[in-house]
Amino acid sequence: EWKPFKIEKLFYKLDLKNKKKDFKKALDTSTSESEEFNLPLVNAKHSNNGIMYYGDSDIFDSVEMTIDIVQNGAIATGDVYPQPQRTGVLWDAYLIHASHHQDNVETLMYVSTAIAKSIKLKYTYDNKAYWEQVKEELITLPITPSGFIDYRFMETYIRAIEKLTIQRVKDWRDKE
Repeated sequence: EWKPFKIEKLFYKLDLKNKKKDFKKALDTSTSESEEFNLPLVNAKHSNNGIMYYGDSDIFDSVEMTIDIVQNGAIATGDVYPQPQRTGVLWDAYLIHASHHQDNVETLMYVSTAIAKSIKLKYTYDNKAYWEQVKEELITLPITPSGFIDYRFMETYIRAIEKLTIQRVKDWRDKE
């Protein structure tokens, strides 16, 4: 069974900052990961899981097991990405974190897809995906017979899809 849930009942927006007062994007970020620029930063990026830059983890606040929502960008507005690794925010995107449950990689993947399905076609460059609007949106999730969100189903479903995908790649490779 499935049930709609308001996003703000499940997640809250994190207020992550950079700690450097004289921050300069050209000097304090890089488009490639290195020892110095070791923290993925989300931005208005369509693809690459929303990661456009890398920053110094000593400069940027960061957190893991979040969902990235792109609030601005010509084509990226409304993109949604799971961010299981420690991640920071540059700008034009934000991270949300579970309020009452503990996410894992599989539930992040499942729920981020549910959020994307709910918001991607609704928000545009002219109608930005700001948290104040997105938090009011409904997502449909599986529920247990007792009416609770079925996180176990989400995990099992994502793992099954991963196994099928791996098998398809193996089958393709065997044909080649």
